[in-house]
Amino acid sequence: MYFLLNQNSSPTDLGLINPNTTVLEWLRSNQLVGTKEGCGSGDCGACTAVIGEIVTNNKTSKIEYKSINTCMALAYGLVGKHLVTVEGLMEDDKLHPSQKAMVLENGSQCGFCTPGFVMSLFALYQNKNSVNLHQINEALSGNLCRCTGYKPIIAAAFSMFDNKNDEPLDYYKKNKKQITDILGKLNNPEHISLSFKKSNKTIKYDAPSTIDELSNILINNTSTNIIAAGTDLSLEITQSMKEFSHIVSVNKVIELKEIKDGANEIEIGAAVSYEDAASCLISNWPDLAAFLQRFASLPIKNWATIGGNIANASPIGDMPPVLIALDAKLKLKKGADSRIINLEDFFITYKKTVIQQGEFIESIIIPKPNGNQQLITHKMSKRYEDDISAVCMAINISSKNNKPESFKIAFGGMSGIPQRSKKLEDFLLKHWQNDDIASLSYKVLNEEFSPFTDVRASSEYRLQVSANLVKKTILMYLGESIENLAEYTHLN
Repeated sequence: MYFLLNQNSSPTDLGLINPNTTVLEWLRSNQLVGTKEGCGSGDCGACTAVIGEIVTNNKTSKIEYKSINTCMALAYGLVGKHLVTVEGLMEDDKLHPSQKAMVLENGSQCGFCTPGFVMSLFALYQNKNSVNLHQINEALSGNLCRCTGYKPIIAAAFSMFDNKNDEPLDYYKKNKKQITDILGKLNNPEHISLSFKKSNKTIKYDAPSTIDELSNILINNTSTNIIAAGTDLSLEITQSMKEFSHIVSVNKVIELKEIKDGANEIEIGAAVSYEDAASCLISNWPDLAAFLQRFASLPIKNWATIGGNIANASPIGDMPPVLIALDAKLKLKKGADSRIINLEDFFITYKKTVIQQGEFIESIIIPKPNGNQQLITHKMSKRYEDDISAVCMAINISSKNNKPESFKIAFGGMSGIPQRSKKLEDFLLKHWQNDDIASLSYKVLNEEFSPFTDVRASSEYRLQVSANLVKKTILMYLGESIENLAEYTHLN
């Protein structure tokens, strides 16, 4: 159970620990307290650290360093990887460029969030040779400063690269080959299985390396909790104080981490992270670039998986409505058997799906656009970035002779499940040119949905904003750039 920690050339042994232990908990219990605990839910970035992992593309292997929220990552997920914390940046009493830049630009204020910002800057430094403001904002999207002083932190990011030519290579660049060799030896393909004794109960952990091993575990055990990244599961541990008795990680199952880009469809393995899937998705549906920017912070996208987001069956998950609108299908596997279903048929009611005991999501299959399709997405949330949706809406419009031939519409936040809106589809096909489309759409949506009221939005708000978004969608389809619906007073 070994991983590399900071600048140590000798691997660190996790040993036998409770599988419910988060990376943050392990760090702080081992006196690596530079990594702070803030929200405990992946919202603030105080706990940011960086994970290095060997990735292979076209038979070429290299290390990729990515920022993650340690409060949402389970410790056994470190096995075979390289964990870098703020304690591991200095070399021979010399500040790392990411630290030096923060000092020179006065980027640290109260100091609590500073280690997280430094680690996000470190990841940016490892992955880029130069940056623009957009890339900096993306890198820092998961870090909140309670003192509200982002200007010097952004200046530090620029300064880090302005002075890069004057800086010697940092430890991680100088020793890249050595680190790669060590990680290569730590990447044990064998199935990991262990049991942790706690009082009068046993907590099990399995990390199979093949899809067949995974199938066997799930068929032969009736009470398991499957994780890839565990960004949802870990919240139940940290926020609800749950302790799972059998955790099954799919992180080592190569078949679930593949992207197959075919002529007519894309097949994305259930354990592919959002960041790894982004380029393939955006190249086919450019509108998703802006949507994925708002989907979550970079540390979450680096870690969270598409399959996990679907399996969680949250009514406010952002990606399921988009995938439903794109006519996506799921490949489900149980033992030696597989079946393919429409994604819209996967969800039954709140947090309940068609998944059978022993069954799991193998991949997501998405048809490629045919050239006559336009995908338009909307996300309404209290905070522009890195926030949970009040309403998420995706509309896939197929056109013929510059007129809509069909609509496929799906919502998140409008019911207990991500749900297609067939009544609205039929209505828009006949009435999309009506000047009163917003108020008419409101009536249709009110018949089809009974939105819930919670801390993010009222039922009435969800209905009204969805109807307004229909109007906005039509205007966008017609080529009008609409940034603020308040310009249209009849929608207020």
